[in-house]
Amino acid sequence: MAPQRENVNLLFKLYCLAVMTLVAATYTIALRYTRTSDKELYFSTTAVCITEVIKLLLSVGILAKETGSLGRFKASLRENVLGSPKELMKLSVPSLVYAVQNNMAFLALSNLDAAVYQVTYQLKIPCTALCTVLMLNRTLSRLQWISVFMLCGGVVLVQWRPAQATGVVFLLVLEASTLLLWSSTQTTS
Repeated sequence: MAPQRENVNLLFKLYCLAVMTLVAATYTIALRYTRTSDKELYFSTTAVCITEVIKLLLSVGILAKETGSLGRFKASLRENVLGSPKELMKLSVPSLVYAVQNNMAFLALSNLDAAVYQVTYQLKIPCTALCTVLMLNRTLSRLQWISVFMLCGGVVLVQWRPAQATGVVFLLVLEASTLLLWSSTQTTS
């Protein structure tokens, strides 16, 4: 039964990778198009706020489904949100940073080519890897470090010669991101 489970696990990972790649590429291209069109621009802060409200509603909906009843839903909200303001404050810091990051993404896409933005945006992966090693005292495998350095090299190449290198380096960065994703899931599985 183990080989069948690994096969399903592999198919699920491939599905997730394909969906995440499609969403990231579509998001970047659509956002770039809307920010550079000749039509009237929308406020990026409004778009970020609406996105966060949608995520909040989805989270509340999932919590309501998981708790099963209105009474348990209210108790869970009371206990986990209103009952622990210190924890709520701790969670608000990354939330605010994430909101600033999303607003900066709108600004970047208004001024950068979509491919250059996408490759440069992947610098969050090496930064996260470095923070994981330095702050959490975790170790990365050799393959993960190679993937991180490939990603950094791709970003350097794109910034060095954006017009000539973008297509090739985008594929290299996508490959490095895939390697990092696969190697991290293999070590945690």
